Amino acid sequence: RRRQSRRDADSEDSEDSEQDEDGDVNMNGGAANEEAQLVKKLVRYALACEYSRTSIKRDGIRDKVLGNNARSFKRVFDGAQKQLQDVFGMEMVELPVKEKRTLKEKQQATARKAKSQGATSSRQYILTSILPSAYKTNSIIAPSRTPSASEEAGYVGFYTFVISIIALSGGELSDVKLRRHLTRMNAKDNLPFGKTDDILTRMVKQAYVDKVVEKNDAGEEPTVSWCVGSRGRVEVPPQSIAGFAQEVFGEQVDEDFQKRLYKSLGLQE
Repeated sequence: RRRQSRRDADSEDSEDSEQDEDGDVNMNGGAANEEAQLVKKLVRYALACEYSRTSIKRDGIRDKVLGNNARSFKRVFDGAQKQLQDVFGMEMVELPVKEKRTLKEKQQATARKAKSQGATSSRQYILTSILPSAYKTNSIIAPSRTPSASEEAGYVGFYTFVISIIALSGGELSDVKLRRHLTRMNAKDNLPFGKTDDILTRMVKQAYVDKVVEKNDAGEEPTVSWCVGSRGRVEVPPQSIAGFAQEVFGEQVDEDFQKRLYKSLGLQE
């Protein structure tokens, strides 16, 4: 009888152990499933942000994707990054910190830096293509059809032109000089998708360019200049600007031209 009771007790202990293990599996499975859903949600959020050309902000990820699961940020971010790379051929790249242009902005940045010794981060991302150059052709990466392919192509061409002009002017261009360049290209008549000022405002909002307004002494007009924005620096890097310039000048590109071009963009030949 004692042996039988021991066997029964051992059997009950074994069953309890198996039930605990099953419970752990169910709990872990539930957590894994929830995390997988968060990964998908972040992928959708990233694609939606990129579609509207708005940055993917860390705060936005926490508020609109993670909710009460803020501690899972790194795992969810890494999972979404892998899915974007494997499925869409893209990845989230952190935008550079916005440069301080005016004297007031520089003073405020210096004061903040003195208080905090932490590493600076923009806490914002955009999607960039990781496809090999062989696949970055017009037939594969065609302009968006919303609102139309021709309008999208025209907008890309325009902001590439403006960014290139600014970069080739030392990284900053006065408003007067920019307007002069736009007049030469007859932008007023050649841009079928809106007024020039409206398009420049759109480019500022989407961080392709920065409009810097420096207030002067009382009674004087403020000084306005243009710089390349954080998105512009990522989407249209110096290598792309060099290629754009070489396409524009065509047969006029000789060795001397290329040397001067690369030097002005800070590139190595």
